[in-house]
Amino acid sequence: MRLQSTFKRLFKHSIAAKGSKQQSRQLTEGEIALARSVFGDCLKLDDVQLKTAWWVLKHYAVSPNGNIYFHPVDWVKDFSQCSLGKQSWLIHELTHVWQLQQGLKVVRGAIMNRRYEYVFEAGKSFFNYGIEQQARMVQDYFVRRHHGHDCRDFETCVPFLKEQMLNSNHDTRDSYSSFKV
Repeated sequence: MRLQSTFKRLFKHSIAAKGSKQQSRQLTEGEIALARSVFGDCLKLDDVQLKTAWWVLKHYAVSPNGNIYFHPVDWVKDFSQCSLGKQSWLIHELTHVWQLQQGLKVVRGAIMNRRYEYVFEAGKSFFNYGIEQQARMVQDYFVRRHHGHDCRDFETCVPFLKEQMLNSNHDTRDSYSSFKV
């Protein structure tokens, strides 16, 4: 019964949006800056397209192939000019793009494990969390960092955050070594 009502909602929203004009664009400079602030150089952004698709449910997005698809009513011209909530949504979806670029089976992973909630476990690899848990972690990191909260758990678990921390520590050591004592 529950599955049937989900399909009815999907069909209803899909038909309503099917007639709307499809849109597509590259990431804006502001969105690229947001992405770089989280992923550094670990995410290839050149080919990422944001698109509308009639088959995506309202208030959802999917990233099955390296592009991010939104329902037409959720189309945004520039996420970097939006609320923190919408910006974090983009970061969540870009995490799925990163997962694809790492060779992860995002669609299968999302179907098999829809859990978003997570608990950090010492020593547990980022890749041992579900696809959606990984994306939620990165989204939560983005929001927590914005609010100035402690993000060490994220920075020790998420591979590209670890890499950025190592690089920033290395850069700091290099800059200190140039001072004369």
